[in-house]
Amino acid sequence: MKGNHIYKRLGKRICEERTKRGMSQEDLAGISCLHRTHITRIEHGKINPSFSTLNKLARKFKIPVWQLIKGS
Repeated sequence: MKGNHIYKRLGKRICEERTKRGMSQEDLAGISCLHRTHITRIEHGKINPSFSTLNKLARKFKIPVWQLIKGS
């Protein structure tokens, strides 16, 4: 159960970064070569994204990976 809480907090951080940039989930999916439903599941804490996926998202946000996972 604790892991699920961590995934939800991580998903919330990703959602915050995305919305701060005025991007929809579809926009982020398109530029990161991920499916929109995958982005949705990450943001809702339903799945644990791989480091590769986190790295891909961080690059698209132009931030280091640690900024996505801090506080998660």
